Amino acid sequence: MDFSFALFEPKKARTLKSGAPTVEITPNGRIVFNKKASELLANHTFCMLGYDSEQKALGVLPVNERQLNSFPVRYAAKGAYIGAKKFFKHFDILPPQLTANTPFQSNGFIGIQL
Repeated sequence: MDFSFALFEPKKARTLKSGAPTVEITPNGRIVFNKKASELLANHTFCMLGYDSEQKALGVLPVNERQLNSFPVRYAAKGAYIGAKKFFKHFDILPPQLTANTPFQSNGFIGIQL
């Protein structure tokens, strides 16, 4: 007796986790750090955000205390995120779709190329 088995083919391909630090920027204004990238935040509970219009880069400056222009950093089991929709709207740089990039460090900032 012969059987003709059809193999499962997922509709959406899953990417394998590389373990590399990655920061995603979502269309709703969240900056999402994976577990490895969240280590760069060094458990700081707040951050200040900056934008370099010439280099098209976002800068995250971790700080310990809340300030007028700081954003809270939320930690979870898989990493951390910052709700920053006001920041993205202020500079008119809210991405239309999810973008992901490897973070870099520069002058105390965690940089993300947009």
